[in-house]
Amino acid sequence: MNIVSPWRRFMAVGCSHGIYADPLAVEAVLRFREQYRPHEVIHLGDFTDMSPFMGGSSGEGDAIKPDLMGGIEFLNNLQCTTVLCGNHEARLWRDRNSNNELRAMAAETSIEAIEAACLKLHANLIPYTGVWQAYKLANYTFTHGTIYNENSARDMAGVYGNVIFAHTHKASIQAGRTFTPSLGISVGTLTRRGAMEYANTRVSTLAWSQGFVYGEYNELSLHPKLHIHDFSDTWKLPL
Repeated sequence: MNIVSPWRRFMAVGCSHGIYADPLAVEAVLRFREQYRPHEVIHLGDFTDMSPFMGGSSGEGDAIKPDLMGGIEFLNNLQCTTVLCGNHEARLWRDRNSNNELRAMAAETSIEAIEAACLKLHANLIPYTGVWQAYKLANYTFTHGTIYNENSARDMAGVYGNVIFAHTHKASIQAGRTFTPSLGISVGTLTRRGAMEYANTRVSTLAWSQGFVYGEYNELSLHPKLHIHDFSDTWKLPL
């Protein structure tokens, strides 16, 4: 006779982007975490922005230290148990091998700070490996995400089956086009609306929304709920 373990609670957030994080969103998420007391807390990546490391940039951008420390402070306050790196953190791992010694040193120093923070939290740090990145919890895959289109949740489910991801900044849930029923869930973003100037020329930015995912799981099954904020001045939390 197989004995299934009791239900446990989880929550997942993503795309807080360091210095661009919305203080109201951060306060609400931390308040929910305190009230809900999840056993598993997952950050799905892009907890920093790292604009000076953008491909093709000359190193100009927002100051690295406040961005890095802001991202790490949020991981600490959230008491993450699992931290996935996103495509923005991946810039650091790429540039640690840069031929530009200043760029390489800045990247290496930032990586060391992230690794030290996760070690102190006893959090599992998962590198960004694009489509290969996958953290499994029961019957769901957690990943930063690689698909960015109007039907990204549907298409992510088509690749991974049941999946919870970030990347698109658009909180949404869609059924996958798969023979076995599947769901794709995007947690949205925690950034301030309109704060990221380099994204403000894209019409798709108007569809960004704040949110997070929470629910219960055991070793066989996970039951997620998506909470979407309406960008009003007051967060109405589900608890």
